[in-house]
Amino acid sequence: MTAGAPRGAVTLMVDGQPVRVTGGPFDSLPPGARGLCLEPRAARVAEAEWRLDVPDFGVPEDAALRDVLGAMLAAMRADPGGTYHVGCRAGLGRTGMALACLGAMTGVADPLGWVRATYHAGAVETPGQEALVARFAARGA
Repeated sequence: MTAGAPRGAVTLMVDGQPVRVTGGPFDSLPPGARGLCLEPRAARVAEAEWRLDVPDFGVPEDAALRDVLGAMLAAMRADPGGTYHVGCRAGLGRTGMALACLGAMTGVADPLGWVRATYHAGAVETPGQEALVARFAARGA
């Protein structure tokens, strides 16, 4: 995986509008994309519109993640045709966790299964990350 290419993408339904979100290393941020950086040491961290520093294989506080994802969703509602990206170091654990939580916040019934089926089979790498996704799924939108 090169830093130049996103790992994959998901499509969220945000207020009835499809919104495409790429994921991968944050350093694969597509040109013009509005990005959420989860990796504090990313070379392109200064380009992040949203930032939440999460240790590799770690999980953030639920409220902090909900706040940053809520800000992303507000941007998606305002500009559903925009370009959005979520990234960490490799684009699997933390990125998959954030994408799954975005899915939960937009009504995806099984966000863990969904992100592994539509983004990457290895998304969401640790039991702690899986538990955070489950909490978001239980709470929903």
